[in-house]
Amino acid sequence: MSNGTSFVDISNSENPVYLGRLPTQTSNSTWRDIKVYQDHAFIVSEASGHGMQVFDLTQLRNVNGNPTTFSNTAYYSGFGNAHNIFFNEDTGFAYAVGTGTCGPGGLHIIDISTPSSPTKSACVSDPNTGRSNTGYSHDVQCVVYDGPDSAYVGKEICFGSNETRVWISDVSTKSDDNSGAKTIGLGSYDNYYTHQGWLTEDHRYFIVNDELDESNNAYNNTRTFNLECRRFK
Repeated sequence: MSNGTSFVDISNSENPVYLGRLPTQTSNSTWRDIKVYQDHAFIVSEASGHGMQVFDLTQLRNVNGNPTTFSNTAYYSGFGNAHNIFFNEDTGFAYAVGTGTCGPGGLHIIDISTPSSPTKSACVSDPNTGRSNTGYSHDVQCVVYDGPDSAYVGKEICFGSNETRVWISDVSTKSDDNSGAKTIGLGSYDNYYTHQGWLTEDHRYFIVNDELDESNNAYNNTRTFNLECRRFK
């Protein structure tokens, strides 16, 4: 919702029940992203100064009768607006993208291992390249890598869809001075506007979608690219 987050009980799919809403932290926005981890909803928005709202979803079990206006369970103010947020449930870290706090294409990393007490872990970016090479970060996927490149098996690897490149980084070591992150690959293709991507289950390919290829480059249909992750170097 432009003015907050609504909660609906769909236990009976033919009779959904509106339980209530959590108002936006600051102003209204048409862009809001929500992820769930350990019974908590984590909410970011492109509204100015919004930060990250945390809401304990178990509160919804106690709603009886009239819809409720809820309050935050916790709040993280380490960034203002954010385009998107990703969770690596295997490690307990959240990755906010598009915040502008860690460079245009960087990752703002939050420790959410205790959901009601989120803390900043690190800001990471590619220190060797500027916006012209890594672009603005639209989306990211971070995994404990288990693919064909044996040098990185078991490490936490992030795949950023960064407008002009796919930015692949090793974030196993996290530090706020950016010394822990290591760029291990930069993928590109012709006529780019890299928007989103996702790994195949075997971590061999990263499947990439472009945002503006139809309008900017006169393609009849959108394109999907397969970036092979056989070897990052």
